[in-house]
Amino acid sequence: MPAGLLRCIVSSSVLFFLLLLNNFTTETAAAPPLITGDYHHLSGATFTHPPELLPGVQRLTLNIDNRFSDGRLFARTDIRNRFEASADSIEWTLPELWLELHFTNSDLRIGRQILQLGLAVANAPTDRIQPFDSRNFLLEPFSTLQRGTIALNYSYYIGNSRLRIVLAPVFTPSLVPDPESRWFPHLPIPAGMPVRIKPTPMNVDKPQAALIWDTNPLRSLEVQLGVLYWKPSMPTYRKSFRLSAPGSLIPDPNIILEETFTPTLIATGGVSWQITSSLNLLLEAAWFENRAYDKIPDELLSFDPANPDLPGLPRVISIISDENEDFISRHSAVDILFETRYSFRSTQIGFQWYNQLINSPHPDVIQDIWFRSISTFASRSYFRERLGSDVTATYQINGSDFWIRTELSYDIADDVSLSAGAHFFGGPSPEMNYGHPSFGSYRSNTLAYAGIRYYF
Repeated sequence: MPAGLLRCIVSSSVLFFLLLLNNFTTETAAAPPLITGDYHHLSGATFTHPPELLPGVQRLTLNIDNRFSDGRLFARTDIRNRFEASADSIEWTLPELWLELHFTNSDLRIGRQILQLGLAVANAPTDRIQPFDSRNFLLEPFSTLQRGTIALNYSYYIGNSRLRIVLAPVFTPSLVPDPESRWFPHLPIPAGMPVRIKPTPMNVDKPQAALIWDTNPLRSLEVQLGVLYWKPSMPTYRKSFRLSAPGSLIPDPNIILEETFTPTLIATGGVSWQITSSLNLLLEAAWFENRAYDKIPDELLSFDPANPDLPGLPRVISIISDENEDFISRHSAVDILFETRYSFRSTQIGFQWYNQLINSPHPDVIQDIWFRSISTFASRSYFRERLGSDVTATYQINGSDFWIRTELSYDIADDVSLSAGAHFFGGPSPEMNYGHPSFGSYRSNTLAYAGIRYYF
């Protein structure tokens, strides 16, 4: 059965099941369903000369929350006008649609839901499995960009501990920008060669599963251990380098990138320690048995289609014809996060140190064996929390590049909020053999933005 058809059948079955149960829950509900939502408009402008207008997004969100004696039925839908796609483009998405049933010592949630399995609020190593929409990620709150995963999520409570079993029959990928978009990430490919993305049909023949154990041995201590078999949501690209069109001797160099998602065994562990009422320390790590990396020889990366090195051309042709792994190499890896947060009065400050390590990579792997980044953040509220401000700065040590984001928000009424902020990118432009996301490649995207949000 085709993967797309099977995914459609699974999604439709879940939807039908939830709608059927909704008839039952409506009869037994203690109160009618609560319908809430918000309208959000965001626009920005770059700091380039002359400034370039970036009409961000119009988004209408509707939430239906139906609580009853033994559970809850929840749905969230988003209707977006993404101006980047076109002036009148409309998208309809269903990030969440799930039913939750409460039993004596356990809960069961089934349907499309947001899975957050780590301890850290942001940048948890297990965040790699959480799909999100990165096509316009700077001009929307991250919480609105998370994509739900169709899953069965069962929690069993034993004293101060909880055991979670998560089963997901259908894989949900993150959405990435088009190659022509200003937000398309830097990729290690020869400069000057046209790029075309070839989406890969979803592979549903390998269900995903997770077993997560949370415990609070002390009131100030939280521990989490997990074992997952999952596909990280961001794609790695199979690469097809072509120097001429098939069946033609006329030079026509191009690159076809095909999205691929590698399932892997993941072991996670985390500890969160509330040392005082104001100070919290967190350590979290994840080991990946089989993570995909770009494997491209320097001779191919330095190939210039506009001015080819004729003596070296046979070597480039040989590399392309002999490659049988689509220029991808798979290795075990470890991600480690350390975080500290300190809160006082209406202020919170924090620090994160993030590390990614590859175990014995192939010599032609582009990514660094040890990739490091640090982040600092601060937030403060004023006027009885009507005015909020926050700033986050991230510096990637390997690439010497940085990203600073800041925002002010003000509630002019109980249901209306204004916001304004800016994103600053800096650092050197990445070289062709640099295999990590680079903030330096976004220097021309430094921007300011403003928005209005209405809640109902």
